Amino acid sequence: MAMRNNRAKVNRARRLLERKRSRTTKSVPNRVATGPKRSEAEERLGRGLSDGVLETLIQQRTRELTEVNERLKLSMVRCQRLDGRLRESEELFRSIFEQANAGMNTLTLGGRYLQVNPAFCDFVGYRREELQRLTVFDLTHPEDQVVTRERFDNIRKGTYEAFDYEKRFVRRDGKVVWGHVTSAWIFDDRRQPLYGIGLVQNITDRKEAEAELKRTLLSAREARTKIACILKSVGDGLIVTDIRQRIVLMNPSAEELLGVSFEQVVNRSITDPYVSSLLPEELRNALQCGDTDGRFEFELDDRQGRRLRAVQAQMSVIHDRDDQQGGVITALRDVSREREIDFMKTEFITTAAHELRTPLTSIRGFCEILLTRPELEEAQRRSMLTIINEQSETLARIVNDLLDLARIESGLGFVLQKAPCDLATLVTQATSHFSWNHDGHRFQVALAPDESVVHGDRAKLLQVLENVLSNAVKYSPRGGLVRITGQRNEDAFQMSIADQGIGMSDDQVQRIFDKFYRADTSNSAIEGVGLGMNIVQEIIKAHGGRIWVESCLGEGTIVHFTLPAGY
Repeated sequence: MAMRNNRAKVNRARRLLERKRSRTTKSVPNRVATGPKRSEAEERLGRGLSDGVLETLIQQRTRELTEVNERLKLSMVRCQRLDGRLRESEELFRSIFEQANAGMNTLTLGGRYLQVNPAFCDFVGYRREELQRLTVFDLTHPEDQVVTRERFDNIRKGTYEAFDYEKRFVRRDGKVVWGHVTSAWIFDDRRQPLYGIGLVQNITDRKEAEAELKRTLLSAREARTKIACILKSVGDGLIVTDIRQRIVLMNPSAEELLGVSFEQVVNRSITDPYVSSLLPEELRNALQCGDTDGRFEFELDDRQGRRLRAVQAQMSVIHDRDDQQGGVITALRDVSREREIDFMKTEFITTAAHELRTPLTSIRGFCEILLTRPELEEAQRRSMLTIINEQSETLARIVNDLLDLARIESGLGFVLQKAPCDLATLVTQATSHFSWNHDGHRFQVALAPDESVVHGDRAKLLQVLENVLSNAVKYSPRGGLVRITGQRNEDAFQMSIADQGIGMSDDQVQRIFDKFYRADTSNSAIEGVGLGMNIVQEIIKAHGGRIWVESCLGEGTIVHFTLPAGY
């Protein structure tokens, strides 16, 4: 074929040469007509020269065509190789596409599926022929439709060449599954998208695990919140240390009790010099030793440094799921009040025994005298009988106080017989009794009879007045003035009893209504077991009233109380 082409080219070259020669002959007619006729030798020389040039041209052209032919052969070989590689790549892609564990598909810009692999069919639960009639949007969860269409719009606009996101698919059986979608797109020369190749990985298990983890974290957060609320509401102090003896938790009660902020010691070891300087020595030693057997007590100075506080500590081991020791929790309880009550009870027993023994001794002694000495004069006998009567009244008052205390402690309270009652009459009755027995004290009463009527139990209100007046007399010097005033305030009547006695400190005023408390325990000559004011407070509360005390050390005391007014 190449040789035929070469001959054709040679023939065309000869024809072109003949045409040129003909044009040359026509262009010089005169010369041809007038010139001498060329010889046969010259003509043969001209033809020989022409044949030699043509042969050279033919050989040169032949070489060029041969080179072109060789290059074409090389190009054909390369094309054959590329075609083979392309077929291999297609086979490899088809094999990967069909055998991949992850779902794969090819789809149009409109979302229609062109090809799908078995893994994708299993993922969505549709057959291959069914999927070719559906689009991406038919399988997308309603809540993920917008984000899916946005990604296809970005491909259409040429903003992106691929996208990657997570979304929900709706299977053929209606079940919702999660997939991680990665899609790369093929474009033509005009940057128009031809089709996309998608990879869909099933992440349903991961999403369910994440949801479960979120629920667990939420539950843990709620549990921590509840524990924090419980720790804040617990009255006892709590300190938690780990196995490295680091303080990992301290509730507000412990902070207040020890005077230490949790931020100062958090995650710091008990052996840290700074932490050691903040904690009491007994507590520090116990935490370092980790001795969790039994309880121990230690003392702390209060914030004002005026008195010691007793603290009881109980340590317990914290075990983890493997029953290994994970730390120690120490509960701190301020037992100062209990210790004070124990002390007051002990003192009460001692005082009550003394108070009971004194009148009993007097009654027994004078009765023995009266029985063994009939020769006593009438005046002596009456004097002794008067003393016996007074001591019996004292004994009865102590017994009544104890009975009232028993009723209060049992929760029974008082059974009140309420009726209109004139406080002015009760004050006169009570002051006359104290005037008769305490010659040195003066009583000043400023009550209007028509305004001092209240609604209450006459016997219990008389007991209130006697107890308050008794304290005013006992703690006032001889000749002291006791003022009793009252005024009506709307629906209540307020009474105030003021003395010029020794008065009380602020701390004593705060504790005046405590059981077994006596303001001045140094003077054993003052009668009483420390129950009077507590019983007075309970009686006033039972009447729906209020009682409070104002006092200044060395200047006297004023007791105020209110009672519902009578009608």
